[in-house]
Amino acid sequence: MQTSEDNFIEYKQNVAEGVAKEIVAFLNSEPGRIIIGINKKREVVGIEEGELDDAQRTISDVITDQISPRCIEFVRQHRETLEGKSVIIIDVQKGDRLFYIKKYGLSERGCYIRSGSSCKSLEPDEIQKRYIASLLIPEKDIAEMPAKRQSLTFRLLKNYLLSSDIHINEETFEENFHLRTGSGEYNYMAEILADKNDIVINVAVFATEDKTRYLRREEFGGKCLLLAMEQAKNYIHSINRTFVQVGQLPRKETTMFDEDAFDQAWVNACVHNKWSESDHPGIYVYSNRMEIESYGGIPKDLTKEQFLRGKSSPVNKRLFSIFSQCGMAEESGHGVPSVVRVYGEQAYVFSDHFIDVVIPFAGGEEDVAAARKTTSKTARKSAKKNPDEIRANIVEFLRANPRLSRLDLSTALGLTEGNVHHYLDSLKREGAIERVGSDKGGYWKVLI
Repeated sequence: MQTSEDNFIEYKQNVAEGVAKEIVAFLNSEPGRIIIGINKKREVVGIEEGELDDAQRTISDVITDQISPRCIEFVRQHRETLEGKSVIIIDVQKGDRLFYIKKYGLSERGCYIRSGSSCKSLEPDEIQKRYIASLLIPEKDIAEMPAKRQSLTFRLLKNYLLSSDIHINEETFEENFHLRTGSGEYNYMAEILADKNDIVINVAVFATEDKTRYLRREEFGGKCLLLAMEQAKNYIHSINRTFVQVGQLPRKETTMFDEDAFDQAWVNACVHNKWSESDHPGIYVYSNRMEIESYGGIPKDLTKEQFLRGKSSPVNKRLFSIFSQCGMAEESGHGVPSVVRVYGEQAYVFSDHFIDVVIPFAGGEEDVAAARKTTSKTARKSAKKNPDEIRANIVEFLRANPRLSRLDLSTALGLTEGNVHHYLDSLKREGAIERVGSDKGGYWKVLI
């Protein structure tokens, strides 16, 4: 390689060499490129083919989990071949906020800018100045932000609405549900509710009480938020084990976590997330607890006490209205008190940019370890698209939304419509499901 490092390019031999710091520096400075697989002598050493997937997953983890605010819309990675060797290229655009390494927060160890061919820590007064400037940027309304893509369809959203007996007029659908900006473009709310999009909901599973031993990441995205949210919820339900407390009469059973409290916390995280910042909610499962993270903090017109009592002030009012019409959110502010009743106010951890809900797991260490093992096995089965798992998923989807079409199911499951048709026919023959009404206007009835 002849090109030297400068303000716009950085070489790394491997992913472990401070990639998060370099990404943050470019986000806070000017657009730049990080090339993984080139050493400081500008020699292309490359990345072994067997290590490329793991390296890209690690970079994805850095982008989605280690940097705040969410930066996924400003960072892209891809593979290239240089001098016959594989490298990974990370292209970073300049962000519109002050970005920092989440672990260190708004500190000298967390905030960097690009200075020549290296990273430079920001001084505390500069951090404060930039942070205050970011607060002065007007709040964005996702109903007025144009979507990144304008070719959108809404089959899944319409099915959710129809399943809740909401009448749809095709001619006025987009107007009635506020899916376009004042200038006539599809808005960002439309994009996150569309059949296909770029949203990513992460469920990360760890074997320990911290992030030192990573087990698996599941991604539920690329589709209508309502379905992605339900898929993540169902995955978490699948790892909830029941424990029997021995030595007690009468027999007493308990589960790892209260599912109603989790469901309420998860719905709130999705509907009240500050989607205008392109920051997506996520679930992090540790050996002794689960953390549900959403971006945005307490609404400005509420105090902490009002929030914990359940006073409602939706961050995204029109999105909240759609959730309500689909039966996924309540006007009463029931969600937060449901969590507080089970886990106490300490379940909520607040910061300037995030609200975390921490749900501790019941059961002893052996029980939790067994649950972790079950989680790992379940995830591996899912990754291999086990036929029994696919059939179970289809039944659960139809139970939640009886009006899903073959195309909807194929989008959700990553299968062809032909494969979905095969599974539906098989389930019908076995008496697990039946079709009520016509192919176009009918719905599925789950019989098991």
